[in-house]
Amino acid sequence: MVVGIPEEKEKEEGQMDDAGCWEFPTDVLVEILQRLPPSSRRRSRLVCRHWRDAVDERTTEMRSRAKVLFWNAYNSVAYVVDDLSSSSTGSCTEIWSRPDGYRRPYSGTQPVATCNGLLCLCNNAEMPGGALTLVNPATGEALPVPLLPCEGIFDGIDHWNWWVFEKWDQAYTFAYHPISGKYKVVHVPCRFDYGHYDHREFNFSTVQVLTLGEASWREVPAGPAGAARCHRGAGIISIDGTTYWTTEGSFPKVVSFDLEHERITSFTPLPVQPETPDFYHLTEVHGRLGVVIRDRSYAVATEVWILEKGCWWSHRYSLSNRSLARPLFGHGEYVLTVHQSLYGHYTGRAPWLPGEVVRVSHQDHKTVVAKVEIGYSKYPSGTFAYVETTEPLSAYATN
Repeated sequence: MVVGIPEEKEKEEGQMDDAGCWEFPTDVLVEILQRLPPSSRRRSRLVCRHWRDAVDERTTEMRSRAKVLFWNAYNSVAYVVDDLSSSSTGSCTEIWSRPDGYRRPYSGTQPVATCNGLLCLCNNAEMPGGALTLVNPATGEALPVPLLPCEGIFDGIDHWNWWVFEKWDQAYTFAYHPISGKYKVVHVPCRFDYGHYDHREFNFSTVQVLTLGEASWREVPAGPAGAARCHRGAGIISIDGTTYWTTEGSFPKVVSFDLEHERITSFTPLPVQPETPDFYHLTEVHGRLGVVIRDRSYAVATEVWILEKGCWWSHRYSLSNRSLARPLFGHGEYVLTVHQSLYGHYTGRAPWLPGEVVRVSHQDHKTVVAKVEIGYSKYPSGTFAYVETTEPLSAYATN
């Protein structure tokens, strides 16, 4: 099933052309590419097919297939899943935990996103706006991110009461633009409520952007007041140079934010209106934006739609399982679900035929792929794509 949505501005799809490409013998080209930092190697793939193939086939990072990173929110520990196949023993490799050794429940450190092997974390116990840190689990490096400017927003709040907000991580994303080669941290327009007994609201009315390596954030207008305010519970997804979030209200729309030009480009209605804001969220499916919409009734399947090129919603999955992993839902030939452990459901292949819908029941090809203790947490455990990298974070230090 396909739903067409008019788009305010349709992006032209570039085509790779070998005309004018510098002709180096492959061995010489690979030697040059290996001397470049990982981020520059990724950008060099855009030169021509010859360069793309050299990067993909002859450099370590691009040959390494992305794995599933599982974040256990119960104790703030990141694991890489060793095996997604039906023969999996549930083993996984720990790649990061808090440097202070704190592994008990209710840790305030939670993930924002992963990008090219770098993990962006938010310490929700800090104030205001949380404290972001980039880490490279492969090298052990860590880089603090300049604090979000919050002057004037939280006036009148005693600093002992910052714990009330506790979910600063929901308002951020961390992304990489494949053409500019720049990493950016984005904070979206949103509001925070003080608490059940105090109905004050604290609003961020603009998009705030930080380019990694720079010392200060930039403010970007977000249109009419409240028009682009994020429904934080639905998540924020960044794919191929665009950041997506959904608006608040009874008729939410997907906001598209162009990371290169730093502007909002479109507002796209959801394919189906959810019953309440708690019954949908954004997801990533095979490198595309998806939306998961479920019904109040457990008798009704959970549906997954994917935003195709040209801004068309296509119905792709129908699942009886309601505990879908997020933000990464589909990885290769597997669908990921979470219930006390992380499970992989083998689907055979991705549903790329027009109109094809993959149906997965609760027990279909179900295998425990990460056997870890997932206790109660006020934060959700999450799944992300992860590729080990040696990219040095010191290159982005601001002092």
